[in-house]
Amino acid sequence: MTELVDALLIAPYRLADNAVAGFYIGTTVLALACLIVGKASLDLAWLINRRHYDKEEAEMIRMHNLSVAAIEAGDKVAYKAANKEANEAFGKSFFAGAALFSVSIWPLPFALAWLSGRFEGVDIPVAGNYAVRYNAVFLAIYIVSRFILAKYWSRVPYFGRIERLRKEAAARRTKPRSWTELGRPGV
Repeated sequence: MTELVDALLIAPYRLADNAVAGFYIGTTVLALACLIVGKASLDLAWLINRRHYDKEEAEMIRMHNLSVAAIEAGDKVAYKAANKEANEAFGKSFFAGAALFSVSIWPLPFALAWLSGRFEGVDIPVAGNYAVRYNAVFLAIYIVSRFILAKYWSRVPYFGRIERLRKEAAARRTKPRSWTELGRPGV
């Protein structure tokens, strides 16, 4: 099994006759594979747990809105209680989001371990007479690709469907009140 995975992963590195070009092509393909597998994992985890995430987000907004209403009513005790609960709900929502992000990057350690086995100690030329190690090149390509693909995931059929579901869930949620609304009539 290990030989099959290695053969599959090394194939893009052999597409170019030039070793440096082959390294960059192969590393780009590996980074894109990590992004696709990570994004699919994140979306699957979100689908499985979306009711929980929606509940956490709704509770955070509800408690925030209660704290804004309490301040508006001049009830300091109610504000402190609601704000404490809002902060607790924010923490839960924040760490749920952090957990989802972690799901999206699970392929990275495996890719880096494979790269280490293949390219440990090899200097990879970059601009000019400079050279770096495999991990710097891989992580740079991965991060740049992640930023670029963030704009385009919604156009890919599976990922676009999940993105639409997320937007629909967000649209159904009560909107948080802004602190700048305090004291404004009709808001």
